[in-house]
Amino acid sequence: MANLARMVISEPEIGDARHYAFRVKILSALYIAHFAACLVGCGLLLWQSKLFVTLAQRSNVETLTLAFFFVFFAYLATLTSRGAITGSQVLYHFWRGTTPALPPRAAHADPPTVATSVAIEQAAAPLTPFELRIGQGETGMGCFRIDGARIAHCAAHGDCNNNAFAYLVGQIRTVVGRRTGAPVDVAIVEWKKLDEETAEKYLSMVTFAANLSRRLDAGPLWPTLQLQPDECAEIERRLDEVARTLRLEALLPDWEYRGEHKLPIIPEPLGLLTLSVDERRVDPLTSMGAALVVVILALGVFAYMAIWPPWVPGT
Repeated sequence: MANLARMVISEPEIGDARHYAFRVKILSALYIAHFAACLVGCGLLLWQSKLFVTLAQRSNVETLTLAFFFVFFAYLATLTSRGAITGSQVLYHFWRGTTPALPPRAAHADPPTVATSVAIEQAAAPLTPFELRIGQGETGMGCFRIDGARIAHCAAHGDCNNNAFAYLVGQIRTVVGRRTGAPVDVAIVEWKKLDEETAEKYLSMVTFAANLSRRLDAGPLWPTLQLQPDECAEIERRLDEVARTLRLEALLPDWEYRGEHKLPIIPEPLGLLTLSVDERRVDPLTSMGAALVVVILALGVFAYMAIWPPWVPGT
């Protein structure tokens, strides 16, 4: 059960540029569907308010339940309004094959950053930061700057969503795995947008290990993954393939969540024993998809009662 929950909420491996573009299209459609469903929910409650209030007053249902669901629909509609607008723009640009212009990044804004389980360096220049280009020209998205276990997105315009970091690390695993012939143990362990304090604490430890290694001249003291020049070139080629998709994805809201799946062994109200599994970051498709399912179920119940009103005792 724990493995199933982790498989559902964790980020899946993105194989290629086509898979990445498909995920961005689905996420855009989820924002639009979420916003539209919430508007329909608000409209249905207002249109059939007399019916629903009558049903509530002639049954054991609290009338304030209707107010709760109206606020629920209105709140989610407000949250997803920006995603619906930008999602429509993303789908339009995909359809037309055009590339949008992104707003300039603030001069002193901290770049999006993640921390990996191992330090990554070039074989030709150990303990030296390096950059991996993300496209060129009008479809370019700056570069990923790798300094040990720190990966930051550096660009003059726009911010990469955290999905881009997951794609980069996945491509590093694939490319280096071909050379070694064995699975490469590198993963993102800290997301700065989710927990800035913990991420900086972890990265400070990696920096300390790198400085001590330089001081002692004793080789790497932190687990390290070295990239060969041809591997860096191959990773940049793969980043070039998704550069336009990353530029489109940057239009969408970058909502980040942690995940916790609980399985009660002794159910509430006792709740004496519960199994749980935590995930540092939940796949956006999973979080938005789960929220949309809840909205559609609630909307379906109200629509069913509006079309086929249940029988209730008269006054």
